Amino acid sequence: MRRLLILGATALTAIGSFASSAIADVTVTYPSGWEELLEPAFRQFESETGEKVVSVVVPKDIDQRLVVDFAGGAASDVVVYDSYRTSEYTESGYLADLTGYVGNWEDWPLYFGSLKEISTISGSVRGIPNYTDVRMLWYNRAIFEQAGIEEPWKPVDWNEVLDTAEKIKAALPEIEYPLYFPVGTKMGEATTMQGFYMALLGADASEGGRNRLRDWNEGVWIGDSPAIRKVLGLYQDIFVERGLSARELYYTPDVWGDMRRAFAEGKIGIMANGSWEYRSVWRAVGTEKTPAEIDAFMAWAPFPGDGSEGAPEFSNISGGWNFGISEQSTQKDAAWKLIETILDGPKYAAWVAKQGRVAVRRDALEAPEYKADAYLSSLSPLLERTTGRDTYPGYSSVSAFIQEATAAILDGQSIDDAVGAYRTSLEDEFGADEVKVIQ
Repeated sequence: MRRLLILGATALTAIGSFASSAIADVTVTYPSGWEELLEPAFRQFESETGEKVVSVVVPKDIDQRLVVDFAGGAASDVVVYDSYRTSEYTESGYLADLTGYVGNWEDWPLYFGSLKEISTISGSVRGIPNYTDVRMLWYNRAIFEQAGIEEPWKPVDWNEVLDTAEKIKAALPEIEYPLYFPVGTKMGEATTMQGFYMALLGADASEGGRNRLRDWNEGVWIGDSPAIRKVLGLYQDIFVERGLSARELYYTPDVWGDMRRAFAEGKIGIMANGSWEYRSVWRAVGTEKTPAEIDAFMAWAPFPGDGSEGAPEFSNISGGWNFGISEQSTQKDAAWKLIETILDGPKYAAWVAKQGRVAVRRDALEAPEYKADAYLSSLSPLLERTTGRDTYPGYSSVSAFIQEATAAILDGQSIDDAVGAYRTSLEDEFGADEVKVIQ
């Protein structure tokens, strides 16, 4: 067996030199925490092919590392990257087209179509999903009981969410956050993804991008629409008109940790957030909880649409991580073989279940290890109807403009003014011909 070489992120040898090195047949860059999935696959691949795997494990900020490697022509053959970067990396010529490989891969039909779409740019597959996440409304069961709110809770529209928060506020005035809803610039992408976009998807029908930030058919950003105005109106209801959330937690030095601790301490009634919070809440307070204890404390409901004609019953948006092959790679066939080895069905299912992550393929959902986790299994309906962000180049700027618009509402700005500033920012960034208005 040829040896597996693991290099730290500060390794001095450029990855690009591996391609011509006699000791480095296939190179991989991946984030720390994935070793239990990858290292056995590396050994299997080496045994079956006689080729060596050389990997770089990046402790943090892997996106920064990949951008430097790609731009410098030093990218590994196989890269693990945040799926929302797919369009950006493709546009820059960094990711190889995998369409031919997946066309001959018997496992590809097992992947959820919505997640395959996230990694498909202009008809070309550029990444293979590894795990994903979903978003929902978490609620504190003890608070619901004290406020006389019946469970299981499954609100049918935004008004029911707001009315439920009103009941918490009236029954338990000491609860400062009857409804925690990500807002402002300090929370960054969480404001856009966990808050604004989750609401936007349920604010109108999908035709013509009416419930999105980008019209993909026309290839332009949406600077104004009824859906965008509805969502800003929702922020206005929560924070200004009804006073259903205090503001301090959105601006603390540790916004994520403080939010989780507040939820664990019973200071939040309903929280718009993601699937990872089932375990992350307890890590933040340094407490080990059994699934039974967690289920007794908290539960979740799908994020409902606004109830208007044509809007979906509920919405979901997903992120996650992908495997890709560098366009610079001179051994794409070997790189693909390695990805196939890593994503062996039973081994993948066992790993993703142990990690408490949301699986991206149907066979994993039926694996004994995954089915044994009642919480993970309960998320399956959201996976069937999820979507992804508008990860076209420039999305990060659009997201920042959205965060600013939500902050403007908190500062008392009108919806007209907030939308006007948002549209102007888009036009300044991309040009007026790249921005449309939906009446």
